Amino acid sequence: MSHITLRKPSFILISSLLLIAAFSAISLISYYVANSSLNQHIKTNTLPLTSDTIYSEVQRDLLQPVLVSSLMAHDTFVHDWIEDGELHSGQMQRYLTSIQTRYNAFTAFFVSEKTAVYYHSSGIIKQVSESDPADKWYFTSRKTPTEFDINLDQDTADSSTTTLFVNHKVNDAQGRFLGIIGVGLASQRIKELIEVYQNRYGRQVYFIDRQGNVTLQGSQFSGTDTIQKVAGLRDIAPLILSTPSGSYSYSNGDRKYLIKTRFVPELDWYLIVEHAQHSESQITATLWANLAISLVVILIVLLLQHFTLGGYQRRLEFMANTDPLTGTASRHAFESTYVQILSFADRHQNPVSTILVDIDHFKVFNDTHGHLLGDKVLTLVATILTDSLRKSDTICRWGGDEFFIVLPNCNQENARLVAEKMRLQIEESLLMVDDLRLGVTASFGIAEYIGQESPTELFNRTDKALYRAKSKSRNQVEGSSSNTPKTA
Repeated sequence: MSHITLRKPSFILISSLLLIAAFSAISLISYYVANSSLNQHIKTNTLPLTSDTIYSEVQRDLLQPVLVSSLMAHDTFVHDWIEDGELHSGQMQRYLTSIQTRYNAFTAFFVSEKTAVYYHSSGIIKQVSESDPADKWYFTSRKTPTEFDINLDQDTADSSTTTLFVNHKVNDAQGRFLGIIGVGLASQRIKELIEVYQNRYGRQVYFIDRQGNVTLQGSQFSGTDTIQKVAGLRDIAPLILSTPSGSYSYSNGDRKYLIKTRFVPELDWYLIVEHAQHSESQITATLWANLAISLVVILIVLLLQHFTLGGYQRRLEFMANTDPLTGTASRHAFESTYVQILSFADRHQNPVSTILVDIDHFKVFNDTHGHLLGDKVLTLVATILTDSLRKSDTICRWGGDEFFIVLPNCNQENARLVAEKMRLQIEESLLMVDDLRLGVTASFGIAEYIGQESPTELFNRTDKALYRAKSKSRNQVEGSSSNTPKTA
């Protein structure tokens, strides 16, 4: 059996030192690199990318009402219903309800220019009037040069809810103004979306209008209602409000901030993504945290290594020392044991006998019935041989269909009795295998160790005895004829 030159304790010690050195080096290098370049990287790469990603998600999540309102404004049902004189208000109510349900909108509405009636998914709300401040949005939207506008206002149907409305003009084929139609999202839903962005990207996200007033923000927003009130930020507010997009930095107390701005024309607002720079103390705390985590990981790895290495070592030793088919010792592992037994016998003058077993006509089984049956015959014979031995005896699969057995403290006569018992058991037990009449038998050659005889010489004498047994019609036991001590 080959020896492992690197023992498990040494391997684990070396692994421990390598892991400690690697984790420490990685943590320290990360600390110095982060301390010198993290904020610069965020400013030039991460923050712009985050802003672009959030902008795309804003368009996907917040601008869906724009598309829905446009579809409503060009819907032939809406045009036909208005041109028919708005006779059946229930039809418009059902239409608005279906839009609200289909697109998961908070509200859906239509205000007629002809009748000034405010139609809602819940029914007719009122008639709008220029003298009513709550209806100012309608008369303002009517005058806008664009097809639609967006405003944040209280819902007429529910004054307790602030809603983001998309107000889209409805024009007939001749371009005559027929009214305003649209949908709305509850501001609470929009705030939840903003908080999703903040949690996902680790940045503060909010919107401001053209005057710098904060229009939408999450519940965790820590700023004021206008950027002109924030120290440091007020100095760059004019630049932000006059530029479609840009990257800026400012200081407020002992904290530094990086911001990325982008104008959203559909909302007529600026998207602000703000990042608070990490202080050196925070990065140092992160270093110590990394080192602590590394230590825990090292301990876990070493424990796993200790248990798994021991298990693999036992499995490798078993695989190296055992024949996988029969479960007997492999020839490679057996040879060193064989030499040790003979050496022990020389020192203590104990008898040792050997048995070489060969399955009769084994090639015929393989050729006639296939290798699977042949393997089963080998396994059954190995089981019978092993069960007939003492704990001190050793058996190995010598090769093919041959088994070699060493019996310490056993002379040739006793070895003959053991071999005869094995022969009879094989003959009687393996007459039938898998309902096939095979009549399995085996031939045995035995020899007794002569002092100072080499292992090869003892094996050759045992092999010659086996040859005589096979030449005498097989299925019998033959002993070695030369068991006299060697002369000088």
